[in-house]
Amino acid sequence: MDTSTLYMKDHLVTQIEKKLGWGNGQTWSNKDFEELSELIFSETNKKLSVTTLKRIWGRAERIANPSAATLNILSEFAGYENWRVFVQVNNNNQDHSEKTEKSIYPKKWILLLLALIVTILLFFGWQVYFNNTEKTPTYNPEDFSFESRPVSKGLPNSVVFEYDARAADKNSKVEIQQDWDRNKRSTVSRNDSIATSIYYRPGFFRSKLVVDDTILKRDNVFIPTDGWLGMIERDKIPIYLKKEEYYADGQLKIDNETVLNYNLDPRTAKVAVSFYQVRDFGELYTDNFEMSTTLKNTFDEGISTCQHVDVYLLYEGGAIGIPMAKKGCSSKLELLTFKELINGKNNDLSGFGIDFNDYAELKLISKDKKLDIFINGDFTHQMHVPENPAKIKGLIFYFEGAGEIREVVFKKNEEIIYKDDFPI
Repeated sequence: MDTSTLYMKDHLVTQIEKKLGWGNGQTWSNKDFEELSELIFSETNKKLSVTTLKRIWGRAERIANPSAATLNILSEFAGYENWRVFVQVNNNNQDHSEKTEKSIYPKKWILLLLALIVTILLFFGWQVYFNNTEKTPTYNPEDFSFESRPVSKGLPNSVVFEYDARAADKNSKVEIQQDWDRNKRSTVSRNDSIATSIYYRPGFFRSKLVVDDTILKRDNVFIPTDGWLGMIERDKIPIYLKKEEYYADGQLKIDNETVLNYNLDPRTAKVAVSFYQVRDFGELYTDNFEMSTTLKNTFDEGISTCQHVDVYLLYEGGAIGIPMAKKGCSSKLELLTFKELINGKNNDLSGFGIDFNDYAELKLISKDKKLDIFINGDFTHQMHVPENPAKIKGLIFYFEGAGEIREVVFKKNEEIIYKDDFPI
């Protein structure tokens, strides 16, 4: 990395530190970097791993030059369109400052007078600050408690959070966050002990107790399904379908006619249908499994012509997401690995292009710390599997417009752990 690029990278880091208000990044804990990773994903819908962020801040053992994709994501989080725009804007600001300094140079006596006035103001300002401002408290997570429990089976499902935040300062802001999305925070009283939230979708969620924007406690919220659940997605509250609307002999199916019955038209509006299977699969972990399925997007009209599909494998603490679409639409795809979100605009994801005139076969094989993706028998991508294995907790299929699934199979060491070919 050349000197000018290194300077601009450090300038970008400084801007992000100012935006967060957490102080110098050299003092951040691992939890702070975890929180930053979640904030970046919440605001940009792009993933940067904790390890990548630590390398950017010079906190990892191996300091590598950041990729263009990483710099683009950080620039977007800082409020710019991309890294190039960030460099242009800040170079222009620097040039403008240098020109101003050369062209407008006050006389010495004016500078001395201004310095005297500033010194007086600073003296009295610091006096007021120290007399009226209390020191920001540093909290010990052990002084707080936080637990959750769903109140019923099925969806929607209310979750009761039992917490103790009395150790927080009386002026502190205490919040409960439902999952990774920072926008799903609710303010609660430090003096109360019970709060509730409604979950409209099944899944494995990491809820959080947050005090003054610092995550102090986490707890897992697991909301399973009773078999397969079919839905029409909407921003907040989805439409839950009856089994007879999506169960057919030998397949799960949500067609265009079903969508139209709910006054939605995928030709003129973005409509997604989905299938959820969230459950405990037993001793099935991310480091040793094989999953195979056969699927098809069955709608290719209007704005849904790209026939976008996303298959998410849920595990304790996160998910990986496998995208597919019509061959000419791979630029719009995003692959979610264990560590990052890979964007089709900056990476070649053409291997995930599909001809949906026929069914597509998707297979995931995880072994030896590598997860291989095969589509229609062809190797498509390999991702690194984290050292610490996590339990697999479910599958989600999203189809743009309409879609079908014929079979889902999980294996471990060639032994079938779960199989469903959807008999009526």
